[in-house]
Amino acid sequence: MKKSKPIALCGLLAALSTALMFLGSIIWVFTYAAPLICSLIIGVICDAAGKKYAFVTYLAVSIISVFFLPDKECALTYAFFFGYYVIIKDSLEKIKPKVVSYFLKLVIFNAGILSSQLLLIYAFNIPLDNNWGKWGIVLLITLANAVFVMYELMLSRLLILYDIKYKNKVNKLLK
Repeated sequence: MKKSKPIALCGLLAALSTALMFLGSIIWVFTYAAPLICSLIIGVICDAAGKKYAFVTYLAVSIISVFFLPDKECALTYAFFFGYYVIIKDSLEKIKPKVVSYFLKLVIFNAGILSSQLLLIYAFNIPLDNNWGKWGIVLLITLANAVFVMYELMLSRLLILYDIKYKNKVNKLLK
């Protein structure tokens, strides 16, 4: 396979990811959906071109998003977790026993989301809107972890669907 085709694929999918991230930053409903969708795009790159190309694409989209998007929460959520998670997912799933693997995934998720939120609060001076006090933060963390578990299930199934239905078409484009 020539190097120019995976690079072109990564460039096109990076542009698509950046456009989706921009939509996520201007339409409030997509603030958290856009990073999730963009992580699927990184999964396609990881499978079609390799982890090295996927990581470079993740870095490009993260840098562009953080510097140019108006909504920093959307950009930092992608940069601190959803962008790279698909790249390391296979390595995490090889860890035995499965309980340790799931626990490590939750730790990585919580560290990424917590660090992005702390950066938003202290570096960008974006206040945490919380009318419920400390119980609001507990509720937010609990719901975020529930969403991550659903995301993990969805991601696994969508990557299987990609393998079955679309992988051959993408590989044919790269030959």
